[in-house]
Amino acid sequence: MKSSNCKIWCGLLLIILVISSGCLNNDIDPYNLLDDSKPPDDPVTIYNIAGSSFRNLHNVIQGERSVALATGVMADHVTCYWPDYAIRELSIEPRITSFNNQLDYEYRFITEDMWSGAYKANADANLALQKLYGGMNFGLEGEDNRLVEAFAWFVNGVAHGYIGLLFDQSTIVKWDSDLNNISLSPWQDVVDQSLLMLERAIEIAGIDSFTVPDEWVAGQAMTNVEFLQLASSWAARLLSYSPRREEQSLAIDWNRVLYYAQNGLEADFAPTLGDTYGWFDGFHFFSTYPGWGRVDMRILNLMDHDYPSRYPADGVSWNTPDGEYPGYPQPGDNRLNTDFIFQMDSNFPLIYYMYSQYRYIRYEDALEVRFGESVAKPSFLAWEVRLLEAEALFRTGDSDGALAILNVPAGPRKVRGGLPDITPGEDILRLILDEKEIECYLTGAGVSFFDMRRTDRLQPGTLLHFPVPATELLIMGLPNYTINAVADGVQASAGGWTGWDE
Repeated sequence: MKSSNCKIWCGLLLIILVISSGCLNNDIDPYNLLDDSKPPDDPVTIYNIAGSSFRNLHNVIQGERSVALATGVMADHVTCYWPDYAIRELSIEPRITSFNNQLDYEYRFITEDMWSGAYKANADANLALQKLYGGMNFGLEGEDNRLVEAFAWFVNGVAHGYIGLLFDQSTIVKWDSDLNNISLSPWQDVVDQSLLMLERAIEIAGIDSFTVPDEWVAGQAMTNVEFLQLASSWAARLLSYSPRREEQSLAIDWNRVLYYAQNGLEADFAPTLGDTYGWFDGFHFFSTYPGWGRVDMRILNLMDHDYPSRYPADGVSWNTPDGEYPGYPQPGDNRLNTDFIFQMDSNFPLIYYMYSQYRYIRYEDALEVRFGESVAKPSFLAWEVRLLEAEALFRTGDSDGALAILNVPAGPRKVRGGLPDITPGEDILRLILDEKEIECYLTGAGVSFFDMRRTDRLQPGTLLHFPVPATELLIMGLPNYTINAVADGVQASAGGWTGWDE
């Protein structure tokens, strides 16, 4: 499946432009193969390109025009009726919708933008590495060389890794790759390469002192040690979230996850969103803005185990003891009172399984970003890393260590949730995953989907990943294909989830 030469790529792109009537995303050429102009060659410009690469990558990962919203509803993490961004069709119950990977599909941009945005960020990082390894110095007498090098490898790793989480196959494009000889690799190989890239960033950050400028990370100037923690946290994320089935999750190296997590974030990664730094989070905005997303009933059931985990399909046949509408939940978890708010209306027309009367309000001030404000909002909580550590401990036989993390007095489960200690006889793994759903709600895009996928809990027929975008297949001269809603555990989930009330 080798790519064609540059001229053929250009010709194919011209065909796409005609077919799509000018609707093609301008970033569809992430390798810059169609740009006859020479890349910039002055250190200041390259430095700034490298510095903006993670912002651009983060914006597409958390953006509404990527697959973030789709994965939210596919995981029954968020519920939303509107058809925009393929939300409605990918959350239909039962799951019968294969992904429409045709050039005339209205919402094809959710995969195109994710793909092209990640590879554009990767191309920017590669450009910085090419210049650096070609002898260019950054800063006075090269004082910023190691900063640029570590940051570029970090972006390489996150870009490849996140694409590996979402697509069944993709390309591996390193700084020294032959761009006329690019081929598709299975997601496992792409994730493996992403971890090697992140380990290179971690290695550099562990040796050399530098400070990541606050504009590179949206107001959070980082020391090399703090940057190492961010890179290690992303490595823990990518390795643990990559499996498509429970059997694959059991087979990964959980000691490696444990190592990454134990060297991970000690403080939340919370970029300042808004025009100040140019960082945004459409995933959060459209999942919480009034009239848009609501909290899925499944999430409410995690905080009140007697509350129905599903809205009845006919709107009236409740599984409550008296068969009546349950009213307000009776939370044992205080976060149901602080982070979620009851709404009198159900918000959506008569598709009852999409109903919910709760909105999420913990980061409500971040909604003002769309109206000109600048607000810090986390996309990677330190608690998520601790929960990955707890899971790794549990999966490697240290249940006591996992419980110690869940029950730590200073942790949010105790401080914000007010919950009693978990005891050895309880379902520890399930409670770790539940805690992540509650505390990390609407932080990192895709987290709930990845957790549900790797534990065989996505509804039957829910897509496990997405196909290579049609435009990219056409450019590479490859036949079009898609991922079908067939509950075979290969293309789509063969599992399902059970609420605490069921």
